Amino acid sequence: QVHVHSGSQGISLDKAAVGIRAAVDLAEEINSRASARRITRIDIGGGLSVNFDGEDIAPTFADYRAVLEEQVPGLFDFDIVTEFGRALLAKAGTVLTRVEYAKTTGGRRIAMTQAGVQVATRTAYAPNDWPLRILPFTPDGNPKTAEAADSEIVPTDVAGPACFSGDLLARDRMLPRLDAGDLVAVPETGAYYFSNPFSYNLLPRVPIFGYRTAPDGGTEFFLIRRGQTIAEVLAEAGETELRALSPEHRDFAAEPIAQGS
Repeated sequence: QVHVHSGSQGISLDKAAVGIRAAVDLAEEINSRASARRITRIDIGGGLSVNFDGEDIAPTFADYRAVLEEQVPGLFDFDIVTEFGRALLAKAGTVLTRVEYAKTTGGRRIAMTQAGVQVATRTAYAPNDWPLRILPFTPDGNPKTAEAADSEIVPTDVAGPACFSGDLLARDRMLPRLDAGDLVAVPETGAYYFSNPFSYNLLPRVPIFGYRTAPDGGTEFFLIRRGQTIAEVLAEAGETELRALSPEHRDFAAEPIAQGS
């Protein structure tokens, strides 16, 4: 087998094809020199980009295949292994959170939510490289538009719960006015967002739910990954070891915790 990492987020299909062509050329040269078919499989890796700007899936897997058929036809003489992760999962996941507090200051609206760096680490630390869409909803789940909210579109920071000013899902984004109790959906977060939780401030890992069409045609929800309990958060932080340093301690693990999503 010959294995190549052919691309990553943001790379063009043509550039990915260049890397794959090099792998195919190597495999063909090895087989030619060995006078035998020693290489039978080529792993082209992953790297198919995801469109984070809207609902459209672009490029598609069909687009990728068409480029490879045109530019690297020899690839299809081999068994092909792929490692698509982000392209398969990103659009299958959405972070759903609630606005806890909101205020207007410095010429912009600031909406503090329960979701931030602990679920969108890349976006918080590299917002220009990993921007995310923000979809606002009313508390009862209806899409919130300027017309429905009877308000203007205003520049808005959508902030998370961590204690640093860069904990933002979006900065200076033009959105309908967000108020406490509103819901915010953050799509395209099904890949490296759910799989890379960040325990900043000991924020608990949030639960993940899936949904599917029920036999009666309705929608049913099911738990995929449960949220972290306070006992698990404290254990991860070394609470058990700290007990040995303080014989008289408060049993935080026995106290309830309210987990956001």
